[in-house]
Amino acid sequence: MSDYMKTDTKLLPYLPFPRFLLGADLTQTAKVLYAVLLDRANLSRANGWMDEDGNIFVVFPLNKLADMVDKGPSTVKNALNELEAVGLIERRRCGNGMPNRIYVKQPDSQEIDRLMDKKLAARQPENWPSDSQKTGRQIARKLAPNKISNSNLKNNLSGVSESARIFGRYGNVFLTEAELSELQADFPAVWQEYIERLSEYMASTGKTYKSHAATIRRWAKEDRRKGKGGISDYSCKEGESL
Repeated sequence: MSDYMKTDTKLLPYLPFPRFLLGADLTQTAKVLYAVLLDRANLSRANGWMDEDGNIFVVFPLNKLADMVDKGPSTVKNALNELEAVGLIERRRCGNGMPNRIYVKQPDSQEIDRLMDKKLAARQPENWPSDSQKTGRQIARKLAPNKISNSNLKNNLSGVSESARIFGRYGNVFLTEAELSELQADFPAVWQEYIERLSEYMASTGKTYKSHAATIRRWAKEDRRKGKGGISDYSCKEGESL
């Protein structure tokens, strides 16, 4: 039966939840995952799980991590990509069939400032709305850690639906729930690979597209028509970008 807290009341088991997460520009799933991984890192430290450089690491299979936070594997994977994109974790492969090593990082004061909403509010562009329409600000905050230029940011935002979610390792692929569902249905085996390849391609070349869903669909159909199992060439001639 629930009771009031008193001076001698013992706290329930809890996860370490750093204060900076409260104001950090991260999804709630990413925040919870960071707290879970930080807790597991403390356990790894107690058990002496460290690499040859003395860095503590966590071994946490994706499906078990998804079960712990009661989310689907794809949602958890997106949240892990989000944490890695802003430098809060680092994943290293350990070979075929082996789970990745996850290194949990602690941000310094400058990195914390970059993750906080207050810093963005101080430099809010004049042409953005100041009311409850926050979609542009939220997308801009997601893109800022990836060092996307102002011109590319403007191009990305111009064709993005307010309901679009952010995907990809570099946080630069925008898809609505409907677009994602259609891609998963039409390309069940490779949809996630195409998202990651598009994210990497745009980050490395600086190219932008009006519709990321249409771009992925075009690439996938072209590869299917050519009988290719993956994406071999993303380049396009001048004037051919979607």
